[in-house]
Amino acid sequence: MATEATVSAGTAAPRLRAEVSAGEAPAKSGRFAFNLVSNVGKLGLTMVVGAWYVPFLVRQLGPAAYGLIPLTSMITSYMALVTSSLDTSVGRYLTISLGRKDDRDANTIFNVSLWGNVAIVALLALPAMAAIANVQHLVRIPPGYETATRWLFAGTVAAFFLNQIRSPFLVSCFSLNRLDLQNVVIVGETLTRVGLVACLFLLIAPRVEYVGAGILAGTAVSTFSAVWFWKALTPNLHLRLRDFDWTVLKNMCGTSGWVVISQVGLLLYLNIDLVLANRLFGPETSGRYAAVLQLALLLSTLGMTVGEVFAPTMYHKYARGNFGELALYLNRAIKFVGLVLALVVGLVCGFAEPLLRLWLGQAFGSLAPLLCLMAIPVCITLAMYPLYAVPLAANRVKVPGMVTLAIGVFNLALALLLAGVFGWGLFGIAAAGAFSRIVRNFIFAPLYGAAVLHQPYRTFYRQALPIIGALLATIGLGRLISWGWPISNWVDLGLAGLTVSGLFAVTTWLLLTSEERAALKEAAVRWRK
Repeated sequence: MATEATVSAGTAAPRLRAEVSAGEAPAKSGRFAFNLVSNVGKLGLTMVVGAWYVPFLVRQLGPAAYGLIPLTSMITSYMALVTSSLDTSVGRYLTISLGRKDDRDANTIFNVSLWGNVAIVALLALPAMAAIANVQHLVRIPPGYETATRWLFAGTVAAFFLNQIRSPFLVSCFSLNRLDLQNVVIVGETLTRVGLVACLFLLIAPRVEYVGAGILAGTAVSTFSAVWFWKALTPNLHLRLRDFDWTVLKNMCGTSGWVVISQVGLLLYLNIDLVLANRLFGPETSGRYAAVLQLALLLSTLGMTVGEVFAPTMYHKYARGNFGELALYLNRAIKFVGLVLALVVGLVCGFAEPLLRLWLGQAFGSLAPLLCLMAIPVCITLAMYPLYAVPLAANRVKVPGMVTLAIGVFNLALALLLAGVFGWGLFGIAAAGAFSRIVRNFIFAPLYGAAVLHQPYRTFYRQALPIIGALLATIGLGRLISWGWPISNWVDLGLAGLTVSGLFAVTTWLLLTSEERAALKEAAVRWRK
């Protein structure tokens, strides 16, 4: 049951309610198609840039030096544990206040978030500087790259701090269901980050520290854009230190306190693999692992980008209290996300060997089984990504937090056991992560989501078999084509991929129900309008 923090009229604390009437919800279903196309467009750019950027960095810097880049980003993400207790709840509460057109509450929530993040950044500055000065004790650095790594780490940490200050401004886009504008911010950041690094590499010299400069520059551009959109979308919100309220801060952090526990678990099974690979096997091997991992991360980004478009409408339907209708909506979302991932993940795994060989170089072709081990769980688990907001909407985050923490600790122990004791090497780290993701996202999340919505436990597994069947069929067809057709260039790979995609699209359309076809056609009509 959602909690309600009700304060007397004489205080500045807002009434932070999880329930709002249907008429007050800011989410507009008519924006669904537009937001979806915007998300897919952003994702397309991200994947195109990533497909070029990763091999560009690997070839310019070498695997060992390249491995430092994603590694420092993962280490920096550990600092997000301190900020997540505040950031997680802001979107939910600000959405409700803006939907009620309660400017007083909205200004209080916004300023609590902003000034709270500023205070947290100030508190983290000193330990961050200590970590930068002693980065050689955190990771294994290739000889001669010690100073460059410090500059890379410094740029990444500074970008993280700036991103925390940006976050409250970007919430306006989410709260008003303008994910298209939020995507503009992200696209600007991506183009700036990659464009600056490419220019510096080509005009001056390939240097690791330039990547840190690019990360910081991209975040600065996105922060400026976020502030501009915040002012345009919510002119009723103002920067006022006097609107900061300790009671509201306590309520917001208390609501998402268990989310912090969940974040610890997530870090232990999502952001620990590169650190383990670096510490166990050294910078050269971990650099190869990091390069392959980036493709799996792009697939994860695909799932989250497509899945997150359902969140505003999910909050809206939850607020109306019709859990049966919400369960139907989430099932359709799961099927949609799952089928999109089944196609893309199936193509990647079906053509894994030629893809790695053409993308990263001949030496990476042998890592195709490792890529499949990383990628297949992405489809199985992120198909359930639309369920991520259900516990947040219901304010039932204690159990997910405890379960995620337990799974994270288990993942760390299992990775050490498989990679070290059993001698599985990099495959041990990937296998532990795959198992942990399946337990957390494919077993626990659907069961708990059904319990929160008071639905039968099988509710969100109805689409699992079609999604898994589509994934296996796509992988099998890709492997079959690879065996009979020696793929030696990008044209061959593209033609093979288009062949599989065409068969997939036709088969999927024929297997959709009439209601699902009607929903897709309606979304297409709304988009054309």
